[in-house]
Parts: sequence; C-alpha cells; structure tokens
Amino acid sequence: MSDILNPRAHLRRHWHQAKADFWRHWRWCFELAPTDLWGRNRALRRVRVRLILDLGTIRSLYWQALGQGFLSIAKAIGNWWAKTADLHQLGRVVL
Repeated sequence: MSDILNPRAHLRRHWHQAKADFWRHWRWCFELAPTDLWGRNRALRRVRVRLILDLGTIRSLYWQALGQGFLSIAKAIGNWWAKTADLHQLGRVVL
C-alpha cells in the first residue's frame, strides 16, 4: 500500500506538520515579532489566532488517532500536549 494511502502514515504526517506549525508560530510570536508597536500588535493578533488554530488541529488529530485505533500516535500527541501545557495553558489533558 502506498504511504499516501496508509491512514496511519497520513495521520502521522499531519501530526508532524501541525507540531512544526505550532512551534513556527510560537517562535515568531514570542521571539521574532516586529519591533514597531503598530506592526507588532497587528501581526501578533494574527499569529496568536494561528496558534489557537494549530492547537485545535493537534487536538483534532489526537481524537482522530484515538477513533481510528492508532494508540501510539494518540499517546505521542497526548504526551506532547502534557509537556507543553505550561505554554498553551489549556490543561495537561487533551479534551
């Protein structure tokens, strides 16, 4: 079976991409943001919205993995979620 048609591989790819997107947006928001106040405020609003969307994507992937019986992927996402709970402040458990 082609890797693209393999549901486990497909879900794993989405998980890695969502995690990379979260960290890219996190870094931009808190480390690389523009220095001018007006541009910074406008840009930060957009990036913070992206961070929330990234977390929603990760949460969705967690529930998809559980629903499809891919417990190793769900466990990896759950562990990542718990480790980053202090950053996203949405709790240690994926709800």
